[in-house]
Amino acid sequence: MNSRLVLLLLAAGGLVDFATSNSLDLVGKHNYPVEQHKLATSDGYILTIFRIPYSPRNGEARAHKAAVFLQHGITGSSDDWLLNGPSSGLPFLLADAGFDVWLGNSRGNSYGRAHNGLDPKKAAFWEFSWHEIGAYDLPAQIDYVLGVTHQPALHFIGHSQGGTAYLVMLAEHPEYNDKILTTNLLAPLAFCSHMRSQLMTMVLKVEDYMVEGEYSPGSLTQHKSSDAFCAAPLWKHVCQDILFTLIAGKSPHIKKLTAKLQKTATSGFSNRLLKHYAQVFKTGRFAKYDYGSATNLRVYGTRRPPLYALSNVAPLTVNMFYSDSDQLLSVEDAETLAQRISAIQHHVEVEDWNHLDFLYATNVVKVIYRDLIQSIRDHNPRLI
Repeated sequence: MNSRLVLLLLAAGGLVDFATSNSLDLVGKHNYPVEQHKLATSDGYILTIFRIPYSPRNGEARAHKAAVFLQHGITGSSDDWLLNGPSSGLPFLLADAGFDVWLGNSRGNSYGRAHNGLDPKKAAFWEFSWHEIGAYDLPAQIDYVLGVTHQPALHFIGHSQGGTAYLVMLAEHPEYNDKILTTNLLAPLAFCSHMRSQLMTMVLKVEDYMVEGEYSPGSLTQHKSSDAFCAAPLWKHVCQDILFTLIAGKSPHIKKLTAKLQKTATSGFSNRLLKHYAQVFKTGRFAKYDYGSATNLRVYGTRRPPLYALSNVAPLTVNMFYSDSDQLLSVEDAETLAQRISAIQHHVEVEDWNHLDFLYATNVVKVIYRDLIQSIRDHNPRLI
């Protein structure tokens, strides 16, 4: 069946929405086919995800292609993977390699600001951390992709918080190990004791005063004037650039992307999400969110939040990429995680390779993506 007809049929059936959005534009302007899909999590959050079903460089769509699912990092969205375009954007490269590519999103970002009963303008909407992204968002998205593609399993790629959520998913739902062909983690955050991010330093100073709600500059400065200042058109991009610097540091490998990053950052996340990372940083424990001993006792049955059962993380092949200069993931923390989940370690030794370089570096294809795609190919089952 002609691929354009397939897309029209999906749209008529309500499975694909062709409304304008950044991810749609970022894919479509390069003449790659793109679909927009909506789904609901079991706790009511409505997420929009995107699909590149094939590449114009290798002909029309064909059935039974292996699916690859990509999950973005902290402050991000599906847009992040697309900013480099076809020359070095991982989704385009995967489509060119013959895969059915899906771009996930998480609650709270630009494509996850809806709920069946909660208002994103109210604090209750934002009562989540990366735990809920792993426990609810990822399983819902993976099940949806497998349902649409009629495949039993897929390849997973996660950057930063995308890796955190993935570990949570398998710790909480070990049955999802059977739905994963290969796991590919780019600077995944789990153990954070040696994190050097300036943002974390700021969070630690004010976490006791951070109320439930969406992150804003005022969350860290404790001054509402910060929100007004950063909302002003003249200063909005300055604040976004400062946030990226605080999170991941500057990189000499990222060039000519400043304007594009300003248009997409930040996509939206909760204060609780940052506080959860701060708790892991302070305690050295990859554990569930600490509500305080009284609430912990009611929620978990223990005064301390329980550790995530990393022994449940047991997919067949786990590739893990990390570097020496990453402000968020140190070599020590990366190697601790790799040992716990029996990952194949890919230690990037390029000088000054930082957290965002895994997405945006001008030489990311040579340093990361070429080997990553080959590994996926090597572990890809022959589909009928």
